[in-house]
Amino acid sequence: MVQVHMDLSLEGRVLAEDIYNTYGVLLLSKGTVLTSKEIAKLKGNGFQSVNVREIPHNQEDDRYLRKQLQQVSANKQLVETYMDATQTLKNLYTSVTHQYMPPINEFEQLYETLRAQVMSQGDLFRSLYLLEGSENYTYRHSINVGILSATISNLMGMSQEEVHMMGVAGLLHDIGKMMVPSEILMKPDRLTDEEFDTMKLHTVYGYELFRKSADFPEIFAQIALLHHERMDGSGYPEKRQGDEIPLSCQIVAVADMFDAICSDRIYKERTSPFEAAQFIWNDACKGKLNPKIVSKFMQSIISMYIGSRALLSNGDEVEIVLIYADEPMRPFVRKGTEYFDLRNRRDLHLQKMIL
Repeated sequence: MVQVHMDLSLEGRVLAEDIYNTYGVLLLSKGTVLTSKEIAKLKGNGFQSVNVREIPHNQEDDRYLRKQLQQVSANKQLVETYMDATQTLKNLYTSVTHQYMPPINEFEQLYETLRAQVMSQGDLFRSLYLLEGSENYTYRHSINVGILSATISNLMGMSQEEVHMMGVAGLLHDIGKMMVPSEILMKPDRLTDEEFDTMKLHTVYGYELFRKSADFPEIFAQIALLHHERMDGSGYPEKRQGDEIPLSCQIVAVADMFDAICSDRIYKERTSPFEAAQFIWNDACKGKLNPKIVSKFMQSIISMYIGSRALLSNGDEVEIVLIYADEPMRPFVRKGTEYFDLRNRRDLHLQKMIL
């Protein structure tokens, strides 16, 4: 139990005790999930703070993640914004497990904070894929997919209103995972076929959550349902093909795949953004992903890594000097005083980015 000041940050939190007014009348019961309506009611009855249940939160993991971010970003405020955004999204997602869907404006406010303070800063943006550890993967992944979805939408020439909507929808693409049993969601090993079938239901769960809420436009339900569809019909849950998949869902599919490959997960270590770019480009060539989306995205995201350090597949540490527009996954690199072109060294590839 923790005492929290009475403000909108309480939305989605769960009361740890019954709340009575000065006349002994029960206002709210223990276990109530707080909405803006309940918060206003408590304020109107003179409450300055209330006791709510603590959200399980590993502070040691957070300190490690924050330390890593501070190593790669000189802007402390950006680091705090990203960490706070991850925790805020975790709180909002957790509300769903208590049968409460926060209003869309809560997620829009979160996206606007990210847009204003994080998305425009290349140093933190590229640093996201240097981070080690799978802690809070679901929430970090959703934050990153929101950022990437908005970035790709902008590259595709969408209006600012559409870019905004794509960013918010990206934050929420995996909301259905809150309905997946935690023993499957947090399993430290690869899932069995049966468990993976259960995991795949998160798309349907997310779709149903949005369909029940009049607060969210149709695009949210579509993205929740279809972000694992593939252009060749090999995806799930409906095995749609080509133009049967809305462009918005095609964009989130690329963002989702890229971030998943680049991030540490419970059962696998991350790979470099360059390997991830190669992987999604291969899928585009196989007809699984939209090649126009992938091409624009790759050229933009990879160019951010000029000047960064990376580990080659042979164990050498190199600096990225130049990235080629026609083959961004194989840059020109420097090792000490030696320079070489990875386009001419097919035996090597960038394995991961390093601090």
